[in-house]
Amino acid sequence: MAATVAKLSCHAIDVLIVGDLQRPADVPALLEAIRGGGHARIHPDQPIITLGAGDDLTSLRAYERGSDHHLPASTAYVLLRAVLHTVAGRALQATAASRHLHVAGIHIDLAARSVDVAGSVVRLSRRDFELLVTFATDPLRVFSKHQLARSVWRGEHVNARTVDSHVYHLRTRLSDAGATAVLINKWGHGWSLTTEQ
Repeated sequence: MAATVAKLSCHAIDVLIVGDLQRPADVPALLEAIRGGGHARIHPDQPIITLGAGDDLTSLRAYERGSDHHLPASTAYVLLRAVLHTVAGRALQATAASRHLHVAGIHIDLAARSVDVAGSVVRLSRRDFELLVTFATDPLRVFSKHQLARSVWRGEHVNARTVDSHVYHLRTRLSDAGATAVLINKWGHGWSLTTEQ
């Protein structure tokens, strides 16, 4: 791609500035590659500001292909800086929100890999933590033992008894901490995290 790409940091978030006056057709193609996960070095969720022509059609095409904000190439630096702060700030808020899960009084911090119930820390092994995350991302869903093994052990050979053992241990730790959500065994189907007693 001939499009010019710069990476600037703001609020500890990297924002891409993409634009090219010489070959503007490259910008939409680059955006599609990034947002579609086809660019090996750039994450699909990377915040992006595009620079180019200031007409409505160019702006529309930029937004349709995943630009977070489009500006004319002639935009003054002070305005570009203000937009950079806004885009980076929103990305930071989204990142902070996505790193936490809350289910019936159970708080999971995915980045810190920590769990607490009503403020009390619940210490879990790596496998038990990953089991809890699997359940908490889709509460009330019944997960088969095979699905749990695939999600937590990721291809490692593990038998159903091992899965049961970890689920029982996780259920005990949550119960001891006073969690209102409980792990229920749906006989013949699997396990689910539910607030039903």
